[in-house]
Amino acid sequence: MHLKSIQSWALALAVAIPATMAVAQAPTARGILQQGLKVTGLAGADAPAYHLKANYTLYDIRSGKVTESGTMEVWQSAPGVWHRLYTEKKNAASVWSTSPTERVSTKSPRLNLTALDEQVAQPLLDPLHLGARYAPTLELSGQAGTFNGEVLNCVTVTYPMTAANGMNPDLLFPRYCFEAKSGALHVTTTSTVMTQYSNFKTLGSRQVATKVEVKPYTRLGTEIEVTTLEPLGAGDMAMVKPSGKTADFPLAHEPGDPPLVPVHIHECEYPIDARSGGPNSAGDTHGVVSVPVIIDKDGKVKSNGYAMGPGPLARAAQDCVTGYRFQPYLVNGKPTEVSDTILYNYDGKPYTGLNGTVKIASQAPASK
Repeated sequence: MHLKSIQSWALALAVAIPATMAVAQAPTARGILQQGLKVTGLAGADAPAYHLKANYTLYDIRSGKVTESGTMEVWQSAPGVWHRLYTEKKNAASVWSTSPTERVSTKSPRLNLTALDEQVAQPLLDPLHLGARYAPTLELSGQAGTFNGEVLNCVTVTYPMTAANGMNPDLLFPRYCFEAKSGALHVTTTSTVMTQYSNFKTLGSRQVATKVEVKPYTRLGTEIEVTTLEPLGAGDMAMVKPSGKTADFPLAHEPGDPPLVPVHIHECEYPIDARSGGPNSAGDTHGVVSVPVIIDKDGKVKSNGYAMGPGPLARAAQDCVTGYRFQPYLVNGKPTEVSDTILYNYDGKPYTGLNGTVKIASQAPASK
């Protein structure tokens, strides 16, 4: 997709929902968000024990071709205690969470379990995982109306650019639209991605979408369909416990967790193509790059999948941030591997370090 068409589409999406909304402002935006957090998904503290099975398909958004497909099966006996089994055509691998702070996985898995957790498990099971960023001091605005025939209450950050502190607010503060009657999340949007939730099923006090579609640039990127959703039976309790040969699995660093503390970060140089506007730059001289990383027990950084962003900038940032270092992340006093995403902003301005040019995706930017 050409850059101009992407920009045009992003602008259209940014105004699509407001254009269909009624003028009246939804009452108490903060209350709408809090109600949504209580009923949406299966990751809340009051989430019931459950068994779920879903089919997933991942697409190349440029060609529309399928890149991966398979099933995810989940057994959860308590919040933070679960087993996820991913099965694809030639491979299968598991992740077990034995407590809210301890995880193990199949030893030497051939599937990228971190990526699958992010692309499949998170949007389905915990679609409001960024809700912890919406601190009580953050000013929110509400807008009520209809979209695709549904009555929705949408919540946005009132001053997203200020709240993002120089970073692209799309990466930090999406717009959430909740069904007015149930309070369940139905639509999430940024200027580039729309995620739609439909065909809801009730489990305990939670509303669970059995169909999820993630659409970057109006192209289908991820499609998830739940085929089984039921309370966890007594006979399935054994499925929650790790089995076979396992290895420690990085703990996902989430909004609201104690912050990652940098020891050494440095400026990432512009690659020659981007600096010179060379034949491979395609005009990509500015932009934010998202680099998924693992921070090991010593605080060293290693890549954890492909960086996302303008081509030459993404490659340069991925090479650069592996030279960063953080204080060891402690859980119950013990150093622990954690996964997160480093956001690097190539904006052509003087380098300002963490919370300026560099941010951690799970952490709210420091106030100015």
